[in-house]
Amino acid sequence: MNSCDVLLIGSGGGTKIAQALARLGRRVTVIERERAGGTCLNRGCIPSKMLIHPAGLVQRLRDRRHPAIRTALPAVDFEALVASINAYTDGTSDSLVGHFEQNAAIDYVRGEARFVSDRVVAADGREFTAPVIVVATGARPHVPAIPGLAGTPFMTSTEALRNRILPPRIAVLGGGYIGAELGGAYAGFGSHVTFLLRSTFLKREDPDVVAEFTRAFAPGKTIHEHARIREVAHRDGVFTLTCSSVNGAPFVVEAEALLVATGVVPNSDGLGLENTGIQTNADGFIAVDDRLQTAVPGVFALGDVVGRHLFRHAVNFEAEYWLDAHFIAPAPYPIAYPPMPGAVFTHPEIASVGLTEPAAREQGLDVVVGKASYPSCAMAVARHLDHGLVKLLFARDTGKLLGAHLVGEEASTLIQELVLALTHGLTAADLYRQIYIHPAFPEVVRNAVRHALPQLDPRRASLF
Repeated sequence: MNSCDVLLIGSGGGTKIAQALARLGRRVTVIERERAGGTCLNRGCIPSKMLIHPAGLVQRLRDRRHPAIRTALPAVDFEALVASINAYTDGTSDSLVGHFEQNAAIDYVRGEARFVSDRVVAADGREFTAPVIVVATGARPHVPAIPGLAGTPFMTSTEALRNRILPPRIAVLGGGYIGAELGGAYAGFGSHVTFLLRSTFLKREDPDVVAEFTRAFAPGKTIHEHARIREVAHRDGVFTLTCSSVNGAPFVVEAEALLVATGVVPNSDGLGLENTGIQTNADGFIAVDDRLQTAVPGVFALGDVVGRHLFRHAVNFEAEYWLDAHFIAPAPYPIAYPPMPGAVFTHPEIASVGLTEPAAREQGLDVVVGKASYPSCAMAVARHLDHGLVKLLFARDTGKLLGAHLVGEEASTLIQELVLALTHGLTAADLYRQIYIHPAFPEVVRNAVRHALPQLDPRRASLF
């Protein structure tokens, strides 16, 4: 039996836990079945943004929004681009393993971890135990049970970020974060993309944002909303998808590539949890309390395998909380999530934090909505933008910000001011009192605040 102070299963969001505990003098064992670094580094946030950014550059040139610029589209060596992305992420993963192996306090084990009992985990032909065990195994792409899909060379996000052949046509199943981002990137490089959506794009976002996003994102793409895929076939290098529309009318989509982006499932099913008292919910996410502890004392879980917030910045927050609450603070304390922002790195970007308008109405809240279009600010005019929206929700009685929703250039950066405002209970008046640099994109946030202020205080109507 191999023993240590803390046993960590998964090297993605849990990486900072291992490094911090080693600095605190604890002996740590890290078990990882795949490449070190987890989803974000190897098949998620980082490689996808490295693909999305150059796709956006090409798309901007193709759009030719500036009337005075005449230029041919640049040639894109797609194979070389993906090879460079893979070389960076693989090299970073390898260097992380090197850091682990050079640290005498960390034992890095490559293998499939499986609980033998509450306190014993088997991997790589050995057994491990520790007074504290942390499960951070993340999630993987969900593959729907569509007749004919199994056995075809379809891609999930994992393969789409390593594929080095740009297909003339690609069909994308799903319109969530992953489908929109990767489908948009392939479209930017020149593939004709057909989206097959169960409902609409990004259905959890505010409806006004979804409508503006779809208006700006749709040109050059084929989009089937409320579609059902009945069957998938693959022959002679071409996928044939037999589908039906919302009214049952049949249609067929053909493409050289197929991306399945229909959500994720937690990596909990192979952990041998049936040999322990650890509980999961109906979807397989591990159940934890307000200290991230499972039903087994001393066994914790965090990140995507818990499923509270499926963002890398969320697991970073949980890891930092866990370290402080259980190893730094005088006594353990419960986790308190601040407002959790999210962003979609499409062209245009989407960013949001807090309540959507429908959610606020469902809670019976009396809200004031402030809106501003991107073209209302000078920087958007300078860049010849014809799309973009900021939508802010305020409580009518207090003026406090309840939610913020943006679609447009640099939305993932602009949202940070509003994350701060929501976290600290700032009001529309607080947001208005600061000076906004002119001409810069934050002025569109100011314009949305200006739209809300007269509704909160009619005396201010004459100001605008």
